[in-house]
Amino acid sequence: HGLKQPRNPWSDGPEYITMCGVQPKANFTYTLIFSVEEGTIWYHAHSDWTRATVHGAIVIYPREGTTYPFPKPYKEYTVVI
Repeated sequence: HGLKQPRNPWSDGPEYITMCGVQPKANFTYTLIFSVEEGTIWYHAHSDWTRATVHGAIVIYPREGTTYPFPKPYKEYTVVI
């Protein structure tokens, strides 16, 4: 959540509606297209059991040569509850 996905809507949504579920022992590679996002965004799976196990944060730092829109943090912690 928080990542715009232009031209990539088929990989985000309920299984068997916008995409097929990933079969057991199979792999799935998701290509994220970043444009102007900064900060922390949330990712998670949409299928039954993976919804509880496949989730986390993606931290996107400002582009090299630019600054934060606020004072740079002294330390950073990512907390997933």
